Amino acid sequence: MPIIVRKGFSFASQLSACGLAALCIVAALCAAPIAAAEPQAIQAQGTPAAKKKIALVQFDVANTQHVDDISNIYDGLPLALASRLEASGEFLPVYAGRSIPAEAGAPQREAVMQIAGEAGAQFLISGMVVSAGTSREKGYLGTSIGGYAKRHIEVELAVYDGLTGARLLLRRLDEQAQGDVRVGNDKPFGSSIFFETELGQATNRLLDVAVKDIRAALENAPFSAHIIRVEGKKVFLDAGSESLLKPGDQLVVYARDATPVVGLKGAVLGATVRAADTVTLTQVQPQFSSGELSDDAAKLGIKAGNLASIDPAEQRNLMAKQRAERQAKEEAERVKAEQAAQAEAARVKAEQAAQAEAARIKAEKIAAAQAKAAKLKAAQEARASRLSAAQEARVREIAQAAHAADRARREAAKAEAARIKAEKKAQDKAEAKAEADRAKAEKEAQADANAKVAAASAAQQTAATPQAAASGVAKTKTEAAAAPKPAKEKTTQKSPAKMEVRAVAIEDWERAAAEAEAAKAAASSVPPEQKKPGVPLKLKQIKP
Repeated sequence: MPIIVRKGFSFASQLSACGLAALCIVAALCAAPIAAAEPQAIQAQGTPAAKKKIALVQFDVANTQHVDDISNIYDGLPLALASRLEASGEFLPVYAGRSIPAEAGAPQREAVMQIAGEAGAQFLISGMVVSAGTSREKGYLGTSIGGYAKRHIEVELAVYDGLTGARLLLRRLDEQAQGDVRVGNDKPFGSSIFFETELGQATNRLLDVAVKDIRAALENAPFSAHIIRVEGKKVFLDAGSESLLKPGDQLVVYARDATPVVGLKGAVLGATVRAADTVTLTQVQPQFSSGELSDDAAKLGIKAGNLASIDPAEQRNLMAKQRAERQAKEEAERVKAEQAAQAEAARVKAEQAAQAEAARIKAEKIAAAQAKAAKLKAAQEARASRLSAAQEARVREIAQAAHAADRARREAAKAEAARIKAEKKAQDKAEAKAEADRAKAEKEAQADANAKVAAASAAQQTAATPQAAASGVAKTKTEAAAAPKPAKEKTTQKSPAKMEVRAVAIEDWERAAAEAEAAKAAASSVPPEQKKPGVPLKLKQIKP
């Protein structure tokens, strides 16, 4: 277990100038005026202070022969001292029943801290019976008178800080008994029979002086208790109503620094502590109590094994520190709020400037768009005016061209009508001529046909045999072929009217030829005596 170096006190043989200065500072702080808002842990005048818990161990005896007539002085002396300390109303003593090394050093400190920790004590008291021997009175010529005349009891008393193992008080007390100073083992140490003896009365005076010195030594030492459990903000202490604690009391809670204190030779002397927070007691039991911290214990570095003390000066310092921290925090929050407000104002101003810039840009864009639209409109109007003039000119040109074309069409229509009229007149004239030619040709053809028919009839009547008839027909064809064609035929072949007339004539010729063939066939099949005269046997087809 590391040794803890705490702001403590040095008394008796260890009191130094630094210790006196520290005591003066503490006394001045304790005497300073206390504000109305001070916690209940700062005891008001007349209010009993909390009882400090003290562990006592066995007292050693330097010479056991000096105490061979005393029953159990090893345990009896510390138990008697514990009874006197408890009767003072300032302490809560507990007897550990163990001993510590007599030589100062690391083993002694470790033993003190271990025993105090196990007993939950703030301080530890040990002692040693240096002397309890007797001296005889000499008679005449050096002879002894008899019995014991004097007996000195000398005790070395030491008080230790249970948290650090540091010695706070070392005092050697001496009392003398006269008369029958022998006790006897039939008188237990600390009993009423013991205190009726001469040595018992001297021991009683010695214990009173010891209690007085211990009270003086620990008068300004603050009450302390150990933290035995931590649950978030809630802590448990190993002191309760037996130590005169009550709900509402406030104690300063200390946290150990991580860096230990090392001596010149490398030995670890302990670790410094710092006031971390205050705990306000909410529940108090006889041997333990619990309270609330202002913040989470883990954040403050508070854990089981740390110390909680009723120290008005330290509490005022801590309260002043917390008040300063709170003011600094409030100031920081105020500055932060002001900075946030300034930042917000700057942001709003920047947003307004951005909005104004955006509005300006938008107005410029609108103006540019309007100017562009106006320019475009002017250009469109100019173009429209140019197009209108061109369109008007084009319309005029088109109208003039249409007028000229209409006039040309009328003239062409007139010319066409004149041409058609001329053609029609020529056609009518040609048709009339063709009609005349056709009629003439028909007349000629009719005349030829009539002549052929007559010739055929004559041939039938005159021919006795088919050869004669054939020769007559051949002659008729020869004659028909040799007959002169109309002079106008070649000139009117291409005329539709002439072609029509010719086709009619050909049909008549073919019909006549068919009739002639039929007649010829009939004549060949009929006996000669039954044949009728005047019907041609065969007509030669007349080619146009």
